Amino acid sequence: GDTVYTFDLALRVTKTRVWPGLGPCDAALRWLERYYCLRGTHFQRFNPLTGEVPPGYPRDLRDYFIPCPGRGQGHGNASWGDTGNRCSKTPFQALLSDDTGRIYAFRGGLSFRLDSRQDGHHAWPLGQTWPGLEGEVDAAFAWDGRSYLIQGSQVSIFLSEQGHRRVLGYPRALQEELGVPSADAAFTCPGSAHLYVITGDRVRLVDLTQTPRRAGEPVPLPHDHVDGAMCTEEGVFLFRGPSYHQYPSVAQLLGASQSAPPQSIATHFFHCAQ
Repeated sequence: GDTVYTFDLALRVTKTRVWPGLGPCDAALRWLERYYCLRGTHFQRFNPLTGEVPPGYPRDLRDYFIPCPGRGQGHGNASWGDTGNRCSKTPFQALLSDDTGRIYAFRGGLSFRLDSRQDGHHAWPLGQTWPGLEGEVDAAFAWDGRSYLIQGSQVSIFLSEQGHRRVLGYPRALQEELGVPSADAAFTCPGSAHLYVITGDRVRLVDLTQTPRRAGEPVPLPHDHVDGAMCTEEGVFLFRGPSYHQYPSVAQLLGASQSAPPQSIATHFFHCAQ
């Protein structure tokens, strides 16, 4: 029914709650930090702490989870066009690799999950993963368990644990938060408090441990412009148009006299046929 039983592993006791807004579930599951209640041919998303259901539910399973002829994301989200097509050559506006190894790509008010093929690399409206956020993301990076999403001259910060929850008081002015007026791309490397902010063909270093934060002198890049950037254990990735350029380290990027060879974003990150 509408009763939920929670077993506390530490105390070895069972707790009971009532979630009247959710209703009976034939099954429940967690998928990519989202929680779902399935009943018949419909489903609802719900908050795993309160049982609350966001607006727009219930929805039909056949439009999302089950491939049925004439239905599904390819039909229901046709208005997204190439922006929602993972294999299109439409440029991504920002990339994000967070502290847990999750990788997101942003374009046109949508986000894609790149590190897991279990979701089919579907596009999701921005607010479904980042509650309260709308519009296009210009740059993004992660540090100290938080994700920073830059939109124009403002930045929003989200806590990465238990999904994504925006920190109170945000968005705030980018200049006030990071000491820069704008950003075409930004990245931090794993375990580092050094933020690299790219504008045009220049990159500036911001020490995130400083208060207030100030950007260093601009350093030239072997690119006249990039759409997005991220840094993982595999190196630094700069994205431009349908291609990306990979550098083994920040030092090798900053010391490069010419750009690394372009490679296909669709082929490498989305496993699309050439």
